Amino acid sequence: MQLSNIVKYFIVTAACMFLIQACGSSRSANESVVPPEDAVRTQPPFQNAEPENYQAEVWQISPAGTEKFLIARKGDKWRVDNAYGDPKQTVTLHSDKDYVLSIATKTYAEYTTGHGYDDRASTVEGVTDGLWNRRDNAVYEKIGTENGMTKYRVTGAPGKPVESIITIDDALGLPMMKEVFTSENGRALARTTKIADYKTTVDDNAFSIPKDFKKVPLEEMRKVLVAPNQ
Repeated sequence: MQLSNIVKYFIVTAACMFLIQACGSSRSANESVVPPEDAVRTQPPFQNAEPENYQAEVWQISPAGTEKFLIARKGDKWRVDNAYGDPKQTVTLHSDKDYVLSIATKTYAEYTTGHGYDDRASTVEGVTDGLWNRRDNAVYEKIGTENGMTKYRVTGAPGKPVESIITIDDALGLPMMKEVFTSENGRALARTTKIADYKTTVDDNAFSIPKDFKKVPLEEMRKVLVAPNQ
């Protein structure tokens, strides 16, 4: 496994494991929320592209616990922090080159990404559970607007026999929360993905290697990132 894939493993797989734990084995029970075959499916009637300049936390909340990420972008510079605020926090950073950082060991390494800039969009889509950067055809029903927030009910997305409620901050023009419901034993909230502490400006230092971090070879960083039991 190349280091670039290891980094993606820690970020995107962490997000995916959260989804699995939240949804459990309720697929068959959720079929009742799938709309009729003749329902009109469209792309989202709202913008959900990741902004070009921002910083935000992403909270993935489920009965299993809360996973936190930090995502930031300034033009073609970007970063994603996995396990944000946790001793196991790791950072994927794209500035002049591609880097991966371990907060616990204060080390970093350079790595060669396979897809470069496109990695950012797909990683952010995964971390936000499709809240940003996904344009699935589905049935979108506007629920209403209150206190500057507009909500849509979403059903019928490909391969997702569940109901989602997406909340949009009208002032920002961005989806900021996604609640996913199952219908097993009655309608129940399975998971929530929430954008928190959203900022429209980012300090350039967010895309710099801290001065007290030590550069290490790729193989040494690989040992840091991949725990022995993985």
